[in-house]
Amino acid sequence: MQTIEEGIEKKLRSISYRIRCSGREVLRDFPITPAQFDVLQYIFFNGDKRMTDVSNYLGITKSTTTGLVQRIVELGYLRKEKSNRDRRSYIIKITNSGKRIIQKVIERRVEYIKHIIVKIQDEKVDKLNGILSEFLDITQKK
Repeated sequence: MQTIEEGIEKKLRSISYRIRCSGREVLRDFPITPAQFDVLQYIFFNGDKRMTDVSNYLGITKSTTTGLVQRIVELGYLRKEKSNRDRRSYIIKITNSGKRIIQKVIERRVEYIKHIIVKIQDEKVDKLNGILSEFLDITQKK
């Protein structure tokens, strides 16, 4: 028998997976792989980053990251600029085209969530939103 914590983890993981999958359907309209999208999303939500930061985030070598980022640059979704602090280093920035992809994915995710919550009573949706906000606040403090 699973504990309540195990049940919550399983539900959150399953919901997160379904939301991510619904958003990634948008990627079929763009010449971008899921791995490239992960890089794009990381830059979008965390701001300009050095190649080392991207490598560390993804847990892959710098050479693999360089190839991955270069392909995204060639697609026009990211750009590389020489660092002002260290001329040997590059700063990775997202372009407006890259931002549009992320925004379309987020829009699709929101539509998916709307499709689900219309099937739940309003007061339960409000309660769920409050509980998720509290849960998020606590996790961000740790």
